[in-house]
Amino acid sequence: MCCTSGSVPFSKQASCMQMQADGVSRRDILSGLTAAAVVAVPALANADTEYPNIPFLGGSDQVDVNNANIRVYTRFPGMYPTIAGLMVKNTPYKDTADIKTKLFPKLTPKMQEIYMKYDKNLIALKPAPEFVEDIWNNGLYR
Repeated sequence: MCCTSGSVPFSKQASCMQMQADGVSRRDILSGLTAAAVVAVPALANADTEYPNIPFLGGSDQVDVNNANIRVYTRFPGMYPTIAGLMVKNTPYKDTADIKTKLFPKLTPKMQEIYMKYDKNLIALKPAPEFVEDIWNNGLYR
């Protein structure tokens, strides 16, 4: 009521408007942030906590060509570094037939023979951004 026009002198009206402009307190901001945090917690609880295809990144006989690091191919003699480098360079693949379509024109007959030796060990799963990022360099150094 102190700020009704006409009945309050100009100086009081200006100070009252200033108080309204400064009316957002730290307490109001903190309560808003707290409410937002409470709403966000259930969404975070539903997030994936573990990638279900971890075994295919090098911990099993099969290797996921879309997500596994290039060093995984050292377990297949003859694949690393040349064939593995070409495979990683041409990802993503829809399936193992797509690997052959993209890769075989770039391979020599000897390389194709080596690839076919390990074809049964390769699978093409959906690329996961958190693993595709490390496909060339996983940051492990000796």
